[in-house]
Parts: sequence; C-alpha cells; structure tokens
Amino acid sequence: MKIRFCLIAILLILFKFAVSKPQNEKQLAKSKAIEAVKQLDLLQYDKAIKLLQDALKLDPQNEKIVYQLGLTFYQKKDYNTAVTVFVKLLKMPNVTDNYYRTYVNILNDANRTKEAYIVLESGLKKFPRSSVLFLELGNYLGTQKKYNEAITAYEKGIDVDPMYPSNYYYASKLYCYSNEEVWGMIYGEIFMNLEKNSKRTFEISKLLYNTYLSEIKFTSDSTTAVSFTRNSNSKNLEQSGLNIYEPTLMQSMIGTKSININTLSKIRTRFVEIYFENSYQKRFYNVLFDFQKEIKDAGHSDAYSHWILNKGNETDFSIWQLKNKEKWEKFIEWFKTHNLVITNENKFVRTKY
Repeated sequence: MKIRFCLIAILLILFKFAVSKPQNEKQLAKSKAIEAVKQLDLLQYDKAIKLLQDALKLDPQNEKIVYQLGLTFYQKKDYNTAVTVFVKLLKMPNVTDNYYRTYVNILNDANRTKEAYIVLESGLKKFPRSSVLFLELGNYLGTQKKYNEAITAYEKGIDVDPMYPSNYYYASKLYCYSNEEVWGMIYGEIFMNLEKNSKRTFEISKLLYNTYLSEIKFTSDSTTAVSFTRNSNSKNLEQSGLNIYEPTLMQSMIGTKSININTLSKIRTRFVEIYFENSYQKRFYNVLFDFQKEIKDAGHSDAYSHWILNKGNETDFSIWQLKNKEKWEKFIEWFKTHNLVITNENKFVRTKY
C-alpha cells in the first residue's frame, strides 16, 4: 500500500514538472525577449539577436518574438536575414496586418519593390480593412507616380478606419498640390485634429495656409476669385465643391481686402455660419464642419482657426497670441477635452461627394 502511494506521489510530481517546465520555459523566453529590447535600445544588435534566438529555442511558436527578431535584423540593416525571418513569420497563425506592413518596409528599403507590392496585395487579401496596409499601398503607388491610384488607396484607408490620421495626411498633401484643393483642405484639417502636435501637424498647418493664399485672388478692388476645385474628382451630381464650398467661401469673404491669418480666421468663422444658415449640412453632411460649429458655439472659433493656420505665418500668429492670451488659454483648455470623434456613421470620405 505504501509502495503504491509512493508511486502515485512520484507520478504527480512528474506530471507537475512536465506541465510547469513549458510554462517556465515560456516565462524565461519572455524575460530574454524583454532584455533583448533593452539591448536594442542601446544599439547592441548582436546581443539582442542572441537573446531573441535563445528565446525562440524556448518558445519557438511565439510570433511576437519572431517579429522582434526580424525587426532587429531590419534595424541592423541586415535586410536579407530580416526577410528570411519574416517569410517564416507570415506562415504563423497569429499574424497581424502590422507584420505585413513592417515586411513591406523591409522589402522597400532593400530595393525589392516588386516583392513589396506582392506582399501588400497578399496582406490586403488577408486584411481587407487594414488602414495601415492601404497607407503603404498609397505610398507605394506614389513612388510610382500613380497619384490618382495613390489617393484612391488613402481614401480606402480613411473609409475603413476614419480615426487613423496618416491616410488623411498623405491624401491632403496630394490634393493640395492638385486642382482639387478643396479635398486637401478638409482632409488636412481633419488630420490636424487627429494628430494635434507633431512635425506633420506643423507641416499641414503651413500647407493649408499657403493653399488659401495661392487659391484666393483679388482681381480688382472689388472682385475676388477662388479656385479650390474643377470638380474632376466629384462623384456627386450636385458637385458640392463647385456649388457649395467655393460659393460659401466667396460669400464669406465679402468686405475682405487682404488674406492673412487674421482675415482668414474671420472668413472661416463666417463660412461655418453661412454653411449652416443654408442648411448645407443636411444635404452634404461633413463631420469637420459639424465640429467647427461646435467650436464656434463654444466661443473658440477665432483661436481655433489661428491654431489651424499658425505655421503659415508664425510672426503674425505670435502677435495675435500675445494680444489674445486669455482667449488662447481658454481655447487650449477646452480643446484638451473636446476632440473630433469620427465613426463609420459620420465619417467624411471624398468618394461620398
């Protein structure tokens, strides 16, 4: 009886050891991966690679460690080895669209652009609603000078994920350098609200300001011309850019003699007033204009427009800011808790218009 009891006890201990060993190995693998990231921060690529390879011996099916290993080879600029790792990674079960995106970047940096495009197509078949893959597709098409196709890719990215800022950023730049600036103005301002404080935000601020300057002309003392669209990209028979945006902007400019950050602020405020007075929002709902009205109703329209355009003329902005310190501070405090929220129900995509 005692012998039988001892055998059972031994079997239980062996079972417990058999179960705990894989768990301990996975935990050790995780610890090595964490240490590898620390080494990577110190630019100790070889040490990081050794730690990750050891981690994979302990937990070979951990796709996160495989991804980190491939990423480390990429950062080391060992593109060929990084590609080998990513080929293995994409065959694993828990692949994400971000893994495809990184692989595409590796192939592009290795000047294997045709392969990058094939991987993009494969990734979009697996993740047809991936905003980051549509972004990479747009970037790829842009390098091929296929700008209309690039815009289509960015707009598909906006459509599937309207809170992801990067597709707005690139779409805005392409449109502002085209004959259809109206869409670039809208996409650019949406982008700035989604990514409020980055180098890209400052870039778009300057772009929007310069586009206003280039597309608004005073032909005489009493005549003004605006040119933000030729409607070549409009899908809507009523042509909202030509029949609503430009006429509303023209009406907003009555009495204006020059274009600068201060007069543009007044024009933009009047634009929102006229837009809603004419109930255009019921015909052509635009989440950005809705948000502008919310800002105006809260009493922050002037400060908000100065923020949007501040990089266009930083000297004029600084002068205004000094004269309107209290107004600026109240707006910034309000702006911290009032954000532009875009859903699938209220999203703005040019193809709807």
